[in-house]
Amino acid sequence: MRQAMLKLEVFETAPDESETVVLDAKQAEKLRETAFEQGYAAGWQDALEYMRNEDAMRRIAAEEALQRISFTYTEAHAGLQGSFLALTEAMLARVLPEAMRHALPACLRDELVELVAQNTRLPVRLRCAPDARATLEPVLASLPDLAVELVPEPSFTDAQVALALGAQERMIDLDGLLARMREIFAEAVQRQSDKETAHG
Repeated sequence: MRQAMLKLEVFETAPDESETVVLDAKQAEKLRETAFEQGYAAGWQDALEYMRNEDAMRRIAAEEALQRISFTYTEAHAGLQGSFLALTEAMLARVLPEAMRHALPACLRDELVELVAQNTRLPVRLRCAPDARATLEPVLASLPDLAVELVPEPSFTDAQVALALGAQERMIDLDGLLARMREIFAEAVQRQSDKETAHG
């Protein structure tokens, strides 16, 4: 028994529009397979293109996120550094000078206790600022085993004293220490400024 012939219209532009193409079952099956394969391949092409686009979008989003994180870190680092420098500057200008004045009696006492421990019998000559005398006298009174002569020194600040024992003299200069700290801080600020200028 012969199968009926499949008659398909051709919609392509042809010289004779009334002309029709007749396909047998094998040709129709082959045409169907070819169309399926082409459609399948086109579908895969579309899927791969979509995946490539998705990957590109994800990469762009990741790069933007990394740039934002980097910018935020740089901003935070600069903010913290600025705050630290401002805090250090305030401490050097206001907190430490006051702390040095209060620290002087403790430093002096440590030096005098060391002299007592060495069983020194020589009198100690202590030069200090005239205004510091009232602050230092209680320290001297707490060490009755050591003979100390207080000598006013107008050129000294309230954070400076000099201990003279015979020909030897030991200087406690907390103002000098503070000045050195300020100098180191100024150098650090200058280095940071130079670094920022160099990196734009």
